[in-house]
Amino acid sequence: MSLQEHLRELEIYRETHNEQGIANLTFKIGDIYLRKGKWDEASAYMSEAEAICRKLGNEEGRALAAIGLGDVFRAGGNPVEAREYYRRALEFFEREGRHEAIANLTERLGEVYRQSGKHAEALEAFRKGLDICRAHHDQLGIAHFAERLGLVHRSLNDLDAAMACFQEAAFDYLRRALEMYRRLGARAQAELIAAQIATMEEILGEEKKHEEPR
Repeated sequence: MSLQEHLRELEIYRETHNEQGIANLTFKIGDIYLRKGKWDEASAYMSEAEAICRKLGNEEGRALAAIGLGDVFRAGGNPVEAREYYRRALEFFEREGRHEAIANLTERLGEVYRQSGKHAEALEAFRKGLDICRAHHDQLGIAHFAERLGLVHRSLNDLDAAMACFQEAAFDYLRRALEMYRRLGARAQAELIAAQIATMEEILGEEKKHEEPR
């Protein structure tokens, strides 16, 4: 449905006082505005969805709205607010024991930390996500978190650790690509990681040359 269709349907729900319907639609409308880059409108609709879910005692709805608000603030350049909303959502899904949602939120938190230059916190979040994916044999998730860790280590100029992470990511992307190439298209990701590895190998090779005794 288009934005205008959602807005028309929202008016019907408002007229009939269908609060759960209002919450569902304001969330969808907020997401549309988020994708359009209209942060104020996105925040307003997502906040309304969160408030209604809180009133109705819909904890999962609140958590989903919190993720949406975290995405809005992250995209709008407010990492402090983004982290707060992601943490709220994470608390709910940790209580529920839903590992996929937990991994998803640790990735979001890790990215906010990484983009803010908070490397220690980013490493902690990405390692947590990696452990979850390993525990559930999620190859694509393992590859993704290994890649994220590699980027953080590279930012810290810890090239050996970065190389190890990129190699693990490349291996898991390639293995996943062999199994599900057409459906996932993961080979493109593997090629990107391979390029990262080639760059890192070149840098490491130059450093080792300088370290060799003359």
